[in-house]
Amino acid sequence: MYTDILLRLDAPAFPSNLTASSINDPTEIADPIDTLNGTADPPSPHVNMFTEDAPERPDDDGDEEDDDDAAEGAVEEEDESEGQNVDDSERENTAITVYKSDHPDHQQKLKNGREVTELEATWAVSTFRPDWGVEKMRDNNPLTYWQSDCSNPKAPHTIDLFFTQATVIQQVSIFIDYYQDESYCPKHITIRGGNTYRDLCDIVEVECPEMVGWKNMDLSEILDEPVRVFQLQISINSTHLNGRDTHVRQLKVYSTPSPRFQLPDKANAAADGRLPLTMSMKGLR
Repeated sequence: MYTDILLRLDAPAFPSNLTASSINDPTEIADPIDTLNGTADPPSPHVNMFTEDAPERPDDDGDEEDDDDAAEGAVEEEDESEGQNVDDSERENTAITVYKSDHPDHQQKLKNGREVTELEATWAVSTFRPDWGVEKMRDNNPLTYWQSDCSNPKAPHTIDLFFTQATVIQQVSIFIDYYQDESYCPKHITIRGGNTYRDLCDIVEVECPEMVGWKNMDLSEILDEPVRVFQLQISINSTHLNGRDTHVRQLKVYSTPSPRFQLPDKANAAADGRLPLTMSMKGLR
């Protein structure tokens, strides 16, 4: 016991491995007791940032490359966004051009056809999303559309016209744009007619290709005569790409007076003396 005390008293006040550089880092000072017992770990080399032996800073080239890759990715995404905007603008311009140039009004005026307005019929749709109802396909704007909102993917989407009096339907025209609507674009359409919904009969079925333009269904040519109805229904049975809902951008229905109400037109008498017939706009009730 006394020997141990004497050894401790004879130990130096500071360990022999204490240097001027280790004063800056207290963690480098070894325990005096461990030094006497010979169990102290050898001191780690102290790093002095102000000496020539200080290690070099790690190279930041990897971080710079990561930053360059991130910048390139951001530029590519911006380019893709700009390209998408350009494509959308071109598609909209194409739709407007085709809508005006191929409008069925041009041909219907030559056939004495006239468009059915909201004053002659009540327009109704099976379902619609808020702000995208039947008025959107009646505003003469090819960039707007009626959009259905049906939870049943197998249910057809219907547009019904209820006439105030019996009306002779000559042609139904639908403007579609596959390249903007894609899975919403109508594919299989059935036109039905009758007096009420109880006796609706299929008049014609058509398939719509992947197109931008008017799909004209001239009933007078398909059936060799116009169809007289109190109710007309346009049923969209399926869409492209097996979509659930549908878009109809514009819908035009053209009527014509019944041949029973044709009146002679004396102003346009033929050279052979025969009087051509002009359609009258009288009702059929």
